[in-house]
Amino acid sequence: MKGIRNMRELKLKRQNLRYKSRYLEEKLKDHSEETVQAFTSYVKNIAFETGMKIALQLFFRNRKDKKSTESESATE
Repeated sequence: MKGIRNMRELKLKRQNLRYKSRYLEEKLKDHSEETVQAFTSYVKNIAFETGMKIALQLFFRNRKDKKSTESESATE
């Protein structure tokens, strides 16, 4: 690392570090938002798929139950 020779260089170095810090904070914020967005969309998709599977299982189970009761009553 290069040594600082005067106060002007020190002020410029501080300003440069502040800008870098703000830039990195914004970058981190953007990545965090993208991560949260991706996770929430993943959870929504999983919840939708699970709900559809449950609903279809209930629907088709009721149809199978009706068919089995109808076929049992028809054989009697």
